[in-house]
Amino acid sequence: LCLTHIPSTCTSPFELTFRPYTHTRTHTHTHTHTHTNGMETVERCRALVGAELCEKLVGVRHHIHMYPECAFEVENTARLIEEYLTKLGGAFSLRRMCGTAVIADLVGSGAAREAGAVCIALRSDTDALDMTEENRELPHRSKVEDKAHMCGHDGHIAMLLGAATLFAEHRARIPSNCTIRLLFQPAEEGPGGAEPMVKEGCLEGVDEVYGIHNFPFIDLGEVRVCEGPIMAHITDWTVDVEGHGGHGSLPHVCLDPIGPACNIVDGFRSIIGTNVPSKESAVLVVTGIHSGTAQNVIPDKCQIFGSIRDFSPAVCATIRQRMTDIVKGAALAAGGDLKFNIDFSDSYPVLVNDREAAAIVHEVAKNVVGEKNVSADGLPILASEDFSYFTEAKKGCFFFLGGAQEGRTNTSCHSTSYDFNDHCIPIGIELWVRLAEHRFSASILK
Repeated sequence: LCLTHIPSTCTSPFELTFRPYTHTRTHTHTHTHTHTNGMETVERCRALVGAELCEKLVGVRHHIHMYPECAFEVENTARLIEEYLTKLGGAFSLRRMCGTAVIADLVGSGAAREAGAVCIALRSDTDALDMTEENRELPHRSKVEDKAHMCGHDGHIAMLLGAATLFAEHRARIPSNCTIRLLFQPAEEGPGGAEPMVKEGCLEGVDEVYGIHNFPFIDLGEVRVCEGPIMAHITDWTVDVEGHGGHGSLPHVCLDPIGPACNIVDGFRSIIGTNVPSKESAVLVVTGIHSGTAQNVIPDKCQIFGSIRDFSPAVCATIRQRMTDIVKGAALAAGGDLKFNIDFSDSYPVLVNDREAAAIVHEVAKNVVGEKNVSADGLPILASEDFSYFTEAKKGCFFFLGGAQEGRTNTSCHSTSYDFNDHCIPIGIELWVRLAEHRFSASILK
C-alpha cells in the first residue's frame, strides 16, 4: 500500500469521535447464539477499562480496517501504532525490526518486585489479507482494492493499544524490575513475520510470551485455551505434470497431463482415511488444479497444489511418502514421456503452548469472563499460526477470544463477509492487563 491510497484530507483516527458499528447482514453461516452473559462481560469490562477509551479504540480499529496493508508492507499501520504509543507520555521506548515490526517496551516505575525481575511479551499481528471485502454496507469497509482485514488483526491491534494505554496510565503500579514488551508483528498471513523477528532479537530478555486471536465461532466472552499443541504445522505442496499437447480431436497423438493429474487427486483423497491412525488429526487438501486455456486444445502441462496440516512429524512424513508414492504410481501407469514432479515446502511449525503458561491464561481468563466460559473445547485446531516461532523460543501461550453474537454474521475468519466484533475490545484489554498483573504480582486496575 502506498500513501496515495490514504486521502490527504483523512483526519487522524485519534482526533475523531467514532460510534461502534454492529454488523447485522443476514448470512447463511450465521452462528446459533447460546451464550447469555457475553454482553454482561462486555459492559463490565467496558466500565472497568473506560468507555471513552473503548470508543476511541473502536475508531482506531475502523480506521485500520479501512486502510489495510499486507505482509511486511504495513508501513502506515506501523506509523499509526507508533503515533498512538508516542502520545502515551513517553512511557514506551519504541524500535523497529524487520522493517515494519514495532517493538514497544515499558518498564514499571513502582516498588521493585520481591520475587525478582520479569519481562513478558504481548503480541498482536498487524497485517491484512490479499482479498476483497464484500461487506458493501459496512461504513468502515476496506477502501483498498483487493486488500482487507478479514481475520481481525485490526481488532487485535486495538486491544493491545488499549492495554498499552492502561499500562502507561498506571505505570507507577508496575514494579520497577518488571517490563512489558509489545510485539506488533507484520506478515502473519504470509510469508511470516515471527521467525525473522525472533532472529533479530525481539524476545531477548523476555521470560514469557502471549498472544490472543479472536474466534468468531465461539460465543462472545468465551475463551479457549489448552496446553500442548493448539494449532497445526502446515506443509504446502505442488505437483507438476508435463506432457505434450495438441488438437482436441487428436488425443491419441498427444501426452495429456490432465488425466494422470486427476488420478493423482483421487489417490491423495484416500490418504488420510487409509494411512493416518484414527487417534491422529491431519488434513490433506487440494486447493488448485491449473491447466488448459481452450476447449479444443489439449494442454502441455497441469499443476496441482494444496497443503497438509498435522500435529506430528511422523504423521506428516507418512502423508508425504504416500503422496510421493501415488505420483510415482501415476507416472508408471501413464507410461510414455510424461514428466511428474512433486515438491513440498514447510511452513509454520506446530504451535505448542507451555503447560504452566496455559494454566496462567486459564486462571486469568476465568477471573475475567467466568470459569464456565473458559475451556479447551474444540482444541487443537488444524489452522496454523506463526506465533509458533515465539513459543519455540520462549515459554508462552496462545489463546482464543470468542466473538459470536446473535444478530451478527459470525462468518469465519478469511470469509469475504467477516468483520471483527468490536465488543471483544474491552474484554481483550482486560485480559491483557490482568495477565500482566498476574505475572508481576501487581494491581494495575484497582
